[in-house]
Amino acid sequence: MKPEARQYEQTAIEVVQSNLPPPVVTFTGPGNVWRLEQDYGYQDGANLITVPAGFQFDLASIPRIFWGLIAPFELSIVAPLLHDFLYKNGGNPAVGTIEPPRVYTRNEADQLFRRVMEIEGVPAWRRHPAYYAVRAFGGRAWHG
Repeated sequence: MKPEARQYEQTAIEVVQSNLPPPVVTFTGPGNVWRLEQDYGYQDGANLITVPAGFQFDLASIPRIFWGLIAPFELSIVAPLLHDFLYKNGGNPAVGTIEPPRVYTRNEADQLFRRVMEIEGVPAWRRHPAYYAVRAFGGRAWHG
């Protein structure tokens, strides 16, 4: 294990300024992979999105060279969790994970990412570049 990497075991990672409940995650190490240890629900308007336990995500795919400006862990936890969940499923995850059922477009997934970062208190100077980066470069990661 690299000296800067830490192993977290079923830790609720709380974003201090956030009003959202913290997800319980485990940092699995190589490739900046985190695993959700308990189902996580988020109410997006009329829809409840439930990310199932076991889902793996990377917080945010920001090249390390840019971490001086925006590090992945500075963009909240819930926003990248939901964004990665929708992206990996092309906006149409398994039955029962979005109630009532609906399909998110890539644009809607990116808008959700921005809204949740705002709810979690991510400053605009970090939130806006992150949003525009996923709009500009996220297309390859979309599995729609």
